[in-house]
Amino acid sequence: MTISKASKYLYILGLCVFAASLPLSKTFLTLSQIALALAWLMHTNYKEKRELLIQNRILWWFPALFLLHFAFLCNTENFEYAWRDIVIKAPLFVVPFILASMPKPTRKQLCWVIAIFIAAVVSVSLIGISMYILGEWNYIEKVSNYRNLSPFVSHIRFSLMAVFVITLLVFGYKEKFVSLWLALPIAITVVLHLIIMEAITGIGILLIIGLPLFMKLMGWRYKKDGAKILYISSILAAVVAFFIMYEAKDIFIAKDDRMASLQKTAQGNEYFNDEMNTAKENGYYIHRYICFKELHEEWNKTSKIKFTSLNTKEEQYLEGILIRYLTSLGYKKDAAGVRKLSTEDIAFIEAGEANASNARMNPVRKRIRELLWETDAYIANPSPSGNSLTQRFVFWKTGLDIVETYPLTGVGTGDVQDAFDKQYDINASPLNKEHRLHTHNQYITFWVSFGVFGLFFFLTMIAHFYLFGNRLEFRFVAQMFAIIMILSMITEDTLETQAGVSLFVFFFSLFWTRQSAEE
Repeated sequence: MTISKASKYLYILGLCVFAASLPLSKTFLTLSQIALALAWLMHTNYKEKRELLIQNRILWWFPALFLLHFAFLCNTENFEYAWRDIVIKAPLFVVPFILASMPKPTRKQLCWVIAIFIAAVVSVSLIGISMYILGEWNYIEKVSNYRNLSPFVSHIRFSLMAVFVITLLVFGYKEKFVSLWLALPIAITVVLHLIIMEAITGIGILLIIGLPLFMKLMGWRYKKDGAKILYISSILAAVVAFFIMYEAKDIFIAKDDRMASLQKTAQGNEYFNDEMNTAKENGYYIHRYICFKELHEEWNKTSKIKFTSLNTKEEQYLEGILIRYLTSLGYKKDAAGVRKLSTEDIAFIEAGEANASNARMNPVRKRIRELLWETDAYIANPSPSGNSLTQRFVFWKTGLDIVETYPLTGVGTGDVQDAFDKQYDINASPLNKEHRLHTHNQYITFWVSFGVFGLFFFLTMIAHFYLFGNRLEFRFVAQMFAIIMILSMITEDTLETQAGVSLFVFFFSLFWTRQSAEE
């Protein structure tokens, strides 16, 4: 075997390992890049490499984005943080450079890479579902946090991969790459995993791109079938709106009087009533009719987990969970209320469930109600610490406050977290120290880091890739992937982790290379 032929085999192997490693292993993700680099070095046709680099100029955006991070080191004081960030962003330079200058995989090879990626994602979904079922059946320790059902990478990054798998399956079925009887169980498995993980980001993106996926399945076109598309989208929007309003009525509409009518319990102890705090649980005011003395005594008679201890997941203090749970049932927070609790109720409280209704709901509905509750609680008392939705409002505001101070130049590659820490203190942020994070919005993060020109560069890059996708062989897949990435960056710092950067740069580089090799 010649060195040139060996490099081609090693190159395809590197791509396959990279695809498999995205949902499975950060270590093998790094090793796959080493394999790709070795394949590139072994491929000694430098004239061909140069020509391919010129043909695939669109991929130059990625190394340029990487070099932007280097350029803004001159605007940085915290070089330790900057270096960690540059290491994370290394795939932005390595992967597109290699893929742009190596012969593009044949159609058959590309299908193998995609198939391996799908198999890896499905494997993780099967592992996650098995962990959930075995935990529920008490064969293994019950999973304390459903986000841990993605055991190898962040549940958010995995959810993006899962949504992309659904896109690949729809495309594969329409193009006759995969049969319905294979695509359907895979899609069901992946979606079920998203549901039990309560992966709202992934589910939300899937709902948004659901219409174009449905159009692809039906063979509809915007110009030809515009009326049908409008009709279906209107129905879907109405259903979603009705569902949210139906769930919101129990969250936002009060079921009792704001003013407490009772001052003492049946045992004659004083109630605590905070009539200024309007936070609710299933429509009942949380901060009404609380007798801490009776709750403490009666709960300690009922459970082995003490009133002042953390719950079994060690996430929250049981005191707050119990008060919310009793409120959700419409009970007074006293000894009589605790005695009304069933054995199942007590188990839910010990596990950290703060709402009796939510504890018995499917994961998606439960998660939506939790987000609505977070919003209501924030309106009533702006203390968003630990609440995934309302925390983001504070993150975004803090990031935009930094932008106001450094609109043109940003704070530099390494000073992002320091700038956030400082701004949180300036704003006297209601967030606890451990919850003072980045923006969870990639666009604001780039603006904070590199100023308005850096943001403009990034937006131009994203738009360029989306528009260019219309000219590709796998046009539908490429553009759907671009949309998934664009949407994910609204609520997440997608490019601030190795898994996120690798996913982003790998498929953009794989689909957007223009030159095709002969089979």
